[in-house]
Parts: sequence; structure tokens; C-alpha cells
Amino acid sequence: MTPQDAKPVRFEAGRAVLAVVRLLPQISRPRTALFAATTVLVAALPLAMTIATGLLIGAVPDAAEAGPGSPEARHTYVLLGVGVAALLLGRLVNNVHNANAFNLGRELELLLQDRLVAAVARPAGITHLEDDEVLALLRIARQLGGDFIRPERAIRGLAAIAPEFLSAAGASIVLCLFNIWIGLAWLVAWPLIFIAMQNEYTRVGKTAYMRSTEMRESEYMRDLAISAEPAKEIRVWGLMGWLLDRYDRQWNERMAYTNRFQRLRARTAVGVVGALLALTGATALLLAQSGLDGAVGFAALSVYLVALTTMFNFSAFDDTAAFLALGALPVPKVLALESTLTVDERPVTAELPSAAPERTVTFANVAFAYPGSERPVIEGLDLEIEAGTSLAVVGHNGAGKTSLVKLLAGLYEPTGGKITVDGVDLAGVDPAVWRTRLSALFQDFTRYQLTVRDNITLGAPHLADDTDRIWKACEPMGIRDLIDSLPNGLDTVLSSEYEGGTDLSGGQWQRIALARALFAVQAGAKILILDEPAAALDVRAEAELYEQFLDITAGLTTIVISHRFSTVRRADRIVVLDGGKVVEDGSHADLMALGGRYAEAFTLQANRLARTPLA
Repeated sequence: MTPQDAKPVRFEAGRAVLAVVRLLPQISRPRTALFAATTVLVAALPLAMTIATGLLIGAVPDAAEAGPGSPEARHTYVLLGVGVAALLLGRLVNNVHNANAFNLGRELELLLQDRLVAAVARPAGITHLEDDEVLALLRIARQLGGDFIRPERAIRGLAAIAPEFLSAAGASIVLCLFNIWIGLAWLVAWPLIFIAMQNEYTRVGKTAYMRSTEMRESEYMRDLAISAEPAKEIRVWGLMGWLLDRYDRQWNERMAYTNRFQRLRARTAVGVVGALLALTGATALLLAQSGLDGAVGFAALSVYLVALTTMFNFSAFDDTAAFLALGALPVPKVLALESTLTVDERPVTAELPSAAPERTVTFANVAFAYPGSERPVIEGLDLEIEAGTSLAVVGHNGAGKTSLVKLLAGLYEPTGGKITVDGVDLAGVDPAVWRTRLSALFQDFTRYQLTVRDNITLGAPHLADDTDRIWKACEPMGIRDLIDSLPNGLDTVLSSEYEGGTDLSGGQWQRIALARALFAVQAGAKILILDEPAAALDVRAEAELYEQFLDITAGLTTIVISHRFSTVRRADRIVVLDGGKVVEDGSHADLMALGGRYAEAFTLQANRLARTPLA
């Protein structure tokens, strides 16, 4: 963020607060109406007490002179009763007001979190999760639970400041009865002072929280230092000192930038305080002069003085005002994220038969480049996959293998050409419906810190209670004994971070993930994609795993991705990708006879394997 980026905050604080207010009816219209009513009462009752107190102060001398039982004394008792009643009722209403504000604030955070998750989940693909603008908004929105940047605090700040605002406005009107210009000056001054300070709080918040790209790097350094996953390497290589030094240096650079804008806040505060002191001095001087001259009676003078003190119960410089500004800050960002991640309105113009694919899946002259890149990863790809067969896609790193399966899964859309299933163009098919026909296991599969049952049944969550189906998916992977040995069997949490939980070895995790893929097949998936899920294994173990899996999935449309040519020779068909195109196509025997890239790479890897001693 440059200094020019930090300037347009003049009205941003007000827009953020208005965004918060507009969301309240979506939580509860009755409670929002109660919030509005108690806001008025919390402002009006202290004002009534203020006026009654001022009149009471002025009435006491006359009541004392007239004596008990006199009309003057009874008038004093009435004023006292009004003041006490306003005080007690005000406290009761204030308690209701604050409790309602707390509940509204808590539910506002839940609403925003729900809308954030829904917005991120809305696009059919994953392109948005690699877009820098979206990532910047996501970083801001993720701070919804942060200490200072909580919408719940914004509601509580609004609950405190809105009545004070109304009280100050009422006190200004009372002062208008003394001097119209003084009253109007206060009526205008306090909103301007408050807005000026809110803008400064917002400016500080933007510089501290909104420099998303830079702050993401600092936060990444921090998370490396405190996370378990990189802890081993960091300690073995002695990186902690370097890591902390870099984090401190980056953080200090960010904060130095922020502090420059905090000085702007200090200058604004000095100007605001100067104007406030001048207005207070002028009001006090006029009141004193009017009292000495006898132009204003003692009772009226007391009311005006108490009204003047009410002006200083108005929060503009304290934490309440800061929480209102900072807490409201992420709300427009969440709403902007919703607008940015618009629903994929690609019309559904085609439907797949329930048994598809029955014949073929076809890539016809397909081209693809990742968003923000002009270099195509796939260009002019023609590939026909027969249903019910096993296809191995091999090639060196960067050949386009993973991009191919991402396109097939609808995670990205081709930039050219088309993908068809039994002749139906996937561009016209609902992606969610198409994905029910797919089961996939990627190299970077997720290790969910959930139970064994969850880790397997996430392949088809609607069948999570079908224990027999779970065991059916586990048995080919040879992990039933492993699961039975765990403390709680299928209900054991796979994370040592939880009480009673446990962690697994890399190979055990891979078999759990493969069981998850099989579970999806049992639920009706027609195509199984294995994208180098065993790349971390040695070549012998990977070959054994693939052979076992090809036996298990015989008759299913299976697509196996690998950069190891020697592990997939049992596939019905093998294609070699290079530069995003198919350069060789055939069975293992065909390609070996061809003597091309596959044969060369297979021989090289097989010879290396033959020279590798068994462990």
C-alpha cells in the first residue's frame, strides 16, 4: 500500500459502520428494532435525568426558603422523583441494551463467517484461490476473530456510542435554548469530531491490517516458527534465529510504515482537541457572563451547565470508538468478497446419462494456461479415454499431467477446445453433478485431523454411517488390522494434537487416502483418478501399490498419473505427455517396441531400480 492508497478513507469509516447496521435486520428484525428503541431510551433517560437534576439544583434554594409542605418543596420532590426514576430506568434499559448488543454482535460474526465460507465455496473451480486480489480480501476477512477487528466489538461500540450521540444532540438542543449559535456549534462539532477520529482509526486499521500481500509474508514467517510441521527442519538446520530475525525485520518495516500514518492521527487529534477546548471555553464564558449579569436564572444555568458536561460523556477518543472503527472494517471486505466471487452463471445446457461414461471421455484440441500466465501448459491436446479401461499418463515434471486431471475434474476450464463425455460437452454440464462421477486422489492429498471414519467417508459423506461399506473400502488397502489396533477404532482422531488421538506414518496415511477414493467409487463414481499419490514412496513400493490398485479397480475407468515410467506398465494404455501434448500412445509393449521416449525412460529407470539394493 502506497501513501496514495491510504488516502481514500474519508468516508470509509462511515460506510463500514453503515454496512454493519444494514446487516442487523438479517440477524433478527425484532432484536434490531429493540436495539433501536433501547438506543433512543438509553440516550433520552440520562438527558431527562440531566434536565431534572439541573432544575432540582435551581429549585433547592426556593424550597429551603419556603419550607416543608410548600408548593416549592413539592415541586422539588417531583424533580427528585423524576431524576431518580430516570436513573433507575436508564440502568435497567442500559442492561437490556448491552445484552442485546452483545448477542447481535456475536451472531453478526457468525453470519459473516457463514457468508465468507459460502462466498469462497461458490465458484465451481479453484481459480479464485490463486488470485492475489481474492487472497488479499480473504486475509482481511479471516481476521474476523481477531481481538481488535471483531464485528462483535463494533456492535458493542455502536451500542455505547449511538446513545451518547443522541444525548449529545439533545444536550446541544438544550444549549440552543441558551444561545442558538452555541447550541448549533455543538450540534455540528461533535459529529465532525467523531467522524474525524473514526477516519483516523480506520486509516490506522487499514495500514495495520490491509497491506495484505506484505502482511501475508510476515504472517507466513511467524507461522513457520510456531507450527509443528516445519519444526524438525527448522531445528535441524538451525533456522530459528534466521527465521525470527527475518520476521522481526519485516514486521518492523511494516510497523514503521504504519507509524507514519499514526502521526497523522496525532495531528488530527491535536486539532480536534484544540477546537473542542475553544468551543468549551466560549460556552463556559458565555454561561458565566450570563449568570453574573442575571440574564439566566440559577435553575436554567444549572440545566445548561449539566448539559455542557454531557458533551464530555461522548466517546470519540477512547477504545470504544476505536473498536467501532476497527471492528466494522472487515465487514465491507466480506461483502466485497461475496461480490467478487459471483456465482458461476454458466448455463446448464446438457445432462449426462446416469451411466456415463459408457463409451469415451475425449479431449479435443484442448488448450489451457493458468490464470495470470501467458504460457500455455496444455496446447492442442487430443486424447480419447475408453470407458472401463486403465490409462496411465506419464511424462516428466511440467509436462501437463496434473493440469490434465484438473481440467477433467472441472477445477479449471479449458482456454481452448473442449472435453466431452459420451459426446456431451462438459462445458454445459453442472460441475457438481459431473464430480459425483469422479473419485480422485492427488499427490498432496489432505490429512484431515478428523476420525478414521471421517477420513474415509469424506469420499461420499452421505454414506458416513455405512460401516460395512467403510470396511469394504479398507480391506483392499490392508488397513483393517491397523484401524482395529487404534484406541477407538474407526472413531480414533488422526492427530496427536487431540486427546486420545494418534498420528500415522506416511504410508499408512496414503492407504487411508486410497480407501477414501475407493469409498467414493463404491458410492457410484465412474472414473478414478490417481495423481501421483505415491510419489513419496520408493519406486518399488509405488509399483507394487499401482499394481495392487489396478487389480482392485479392474473394469473401472482409471486414470493414473506418474512421472515414473517403470511403475505403470500394467495399465491397458499408456500416453506420454510432453509440452502439454500427447507424443506417444499405446500399451507398454507397443511403446517399448517403438523405442521412443517411453522406452528410453523406462529402461533408464528400470536399470536404476535394478542397481538399487533392497532395504
